[in-house]
Amino acid sequence: MKKVLRLAALALFCFAGCFFMFRLIRDGFIPLALFVGAALVFVMLVFLRRALSPWRWLAAGIVMALLFTVYPIFYTVYLSFTNMSGGHLLTKPQARQRIAEETYTPDDAASWRWTAYRRGQDFLLLLEAADGTRMTVVPGSAARPFAAGIAPMRIDGYTMLSRPETVRSLEALGALDFGEADETFKVRSLSEIAVTRRAYRYNAQDDSFTSARSGEVFRPEGGAWVGEAGGALSPGFITGAGFSNYTRFLGNRGCLKPALGIFAWNIAFALLSVLASFIIGLMIALLFEDLKYRRLIRSLLIIPYPIPVLVSIMVWRALLNENLGLVTTVIANLTGFSPRFFTNVTWARIALIVINVYLSYPYFYVLASGALKAIPADLFEAAQIDGAGSFTITRRIILPLVLRILAPLVIASFCFNFNNFTLIWGFNAGLPAMADTIVPMGHTDLLISFIYRLGFSTSNAADYGFSAAITVLLFMLVALMVFFQTWRSKTIRGEI
Repeated sequence: MKKVLRLAALALFCFAGCFFMFRLIRDGFIPLALFVGAALVFVMLVFLRRALSPWRWLAAGIVMALLFTVYPIFYTVYLSFTNMSGGHLLTKPQARQRIAEETYTPDDAASWRWTAYRRGQDFLLLLEAADGTRMTVVPGSAARPFAAGIAPMRIDGYTMLSRPETVRSLEALGALDFGEADETFKVRSLSEIAVTRRAYRYNAQDDSFTSARSGEVFRPEGGAWVGEAGGALSPGFITGAGFSNYTRFLGNRGCLKPALGIFAWNIAFALLSVLASFIIGLMIALLFEDLKYRRLIRSLLIIPYPIPVLVSIMVWRALLNENLGLVTTVIANLTGFSPRFFTNVTWARIALIVINVYLSYPYFYVLASGALKAIPADLFEAAQIDGAGSFTITRRIILPLVLRILAPLVIASFCFNFNNFTLIWGFNAGLPAMADTIVPMGHTDLLISFIYRLGFSTSNAADYGFSAAITVLLFMLVALMVFFQTWRSKTIRGEI
């Protein structure tokens, strides 16, 4: 019985997965459909083959990793080779359906008076034009001529609604489209009915649209249906763009040169932040390790760590305010010089590094304190017997051993700060802005905030394909740096 229930549950899961894949393929989401299919095949094999039964415990985790970790990476790479942008967000089937459903009200449409009839839950309209022409229409069917004369109480089993009944049914009538798709009638009010027609006729043979108003033919070209006069229908659709996004970035000096400046600042920001945070954290761990009230001091020193990052950033924004900030005011009173932490490039970068060190040093302090506990006390005793001073012990014993323990975490911290979007965007959104750039860039932008600005923040210029291409390049760059740091690090290879 258990086996039958398991097979039934597996069959139901397979049916649901296949139905989901069918809907994805129908809507043009081929990459996601492939990943769903791969996950479905994996689950089926795991639960049907006895030799793979140990993998059942990992099946859910592997499927989640496949769909929520591997697929986003794959999809980002896929987008980098497409034209996806603000005007090209839909797949071709979705864009085709959206254009095919567009309607318009003809200028020469007749003005109709209407009378509603009802049969159960169904409605019928009797329409009468100013010239006396009459016709009946129901949802989903073409209008039919009706003989002139006084409106009867019943038509084809439908009973005429009284005025109060019509008022009560007005909402239900307004939700219906009477007539066929090419020409529909929609109730707007007790005295108004709108006539709408399809704006474009679709020709499946050559995948083109023909305007019902002008007769102009629109054919697919470069991610949109382009007309004979050069205009394009909206919305466009996602299509392949080859390496154009990459060449647009790498081959354009107006875009590449400022981006190289952002990259240099990105490296400096991450490197200086990590080095300063590590040094301060290690120094605090060494200086305050043997104090009488070290537990209280530790509690005070790690206060920046549990406070939400955005809260700390907002506090620093207030402290560094160029007009009323406490830090700015104190510096101005002491030196007569008021730093411009938001409008001057150098001071803005200094402020970001200082804030990041403030937020990061407790992390390294906690790590360094733990690493120091792991160093055998015999080493310090032997060094003191040999006459080594504090500086020599720190340089020859403490620093190498602490680095051996913390090197992977230092590298991970560098990668985190390389993509520290929260700090940059929360403090000043990458400003001050660069001048004379093809795309919006800021002097304190990191590559990740530049990508966000390009893809999601700049109005009327969202370019997801271009952003995805830069993201792929950024991913490759960070991966190479991490690989090089890990491969070349003596502490990780155990040579120290």
